[in-house]
Amino acid sequence: MAESIRKFTVECDFKGQSSPFAIYIGSPKSDTHPIHHQDSWLAKERGGNIPNKIKESLQRLHTLSQENGISFSELCAYAITVVSNNDKQSGDKQGDDKQ
Repeated sequence: MAESIRKFTVECDFKGQSSPFAIYIGSPKSDTHPIHHQDSWLAKERGGNIPNKIKESLQRLHTLSQENGISFSELCAYAITVVSNNDKQSGDKQGDDKQ
């Protein structure tokens, strides 16, 4: 079964300016960082940097996906959904505090 490739948009640094940039997550090799080639290309061709926090999170998710035999791209999508829902709930609670 072929694993799907998913597109994610992350905020990257371009010489002090933050801009959205699309990264693609699929089935990376186990011996390199999951977005090594995209990160290198962005730095070389566009002068941009993917934040270390994002790269570290992706590396942890990649390790978890390998240890548990699950799809890396599916795990990334799930993690983003959980974070988004938590952020939304935190925002709702803050709004309730202001009433």
